[in-house]
Amino acid sequence: MEQAAADNAGIAGTGVTLLCFASGATDVLSYLTLGHVFTSAMTGCMALFCLTLINRKFAAASRAGASLLSYAVGSAAATLLQPRDPAKVRTLPVVRRLLLAETLSLAVYCTVSLLVDHPFAGAARYGLIVLSATAMGIQAVAARDIHERGIITVVLNITITSVVIALTRRLTNRGLAHLPAHNRLQGIVILGYAAGALASAGAFVSGFASPGLLPLAAVLLTLIMFTISGVQHA
Repeated sequence: MEQAAADNAGIAGTGVTLLCFASGATDVLSYLTLGHVFTSAMTGCMALFCLTLINRKFAAASRAGASLLSYAVGSAAATLLQPRDPAKVRTLPVVRRLLLAETLSLAVYCTVSLLVDHPFAGAARYGLIVLSATAMGIQAVAARDIHERGIITVVLNITITSVVIALTRRLTNRGLAHLPAHNRLQGIVILGYAAGALASAGAFVSGFASPGLLPLAAVLLTLIMFTISGVQHA
């Protein structure tokens, strides 16, 4: 029983880390190719929206606004894909459904990005913003369902704060004999985000034809893992 619980926790932790990798890769990719906008980190996107709006850079503001709105639509769509009964939300079929929806959104994104001319502009750029931000909105809901502690994969402020608090308490002997498993996982997902960002930046700089395949591969791997593992969440 203990081994089954450990396996379950390990798979859930791996899942949210892969999704965090996808977020890091997506933020770098969207910033570099979609007109200096974020499609995963909505805090940064909101700041960009306000900054560009106040400076009357309406084209840039419209891109940030499109990202914010699409992310919200993705989160709403993911919520509608969940059962009405809250007790049935965190189940394996629901997690698979959400990951499949995100995978399809990212697959369409990759297809469009390969078919249109670079650098992206006009309707193609806005379409890619919508697809990417919608996928990240779905992912935010899916990640909450994967792990019972609701690991956040698209906004790291809270996660970083939690890790810093736990480390400070541990190192200064303020009631923590060891770093809790949840905080250790938070540290791992932060590294997952950084790895995704580095991989995406490296792919872009090296001229890789479709860096968008990186987040798609991470989410698809998560979907496959939860399809063959049979676990629910940790």
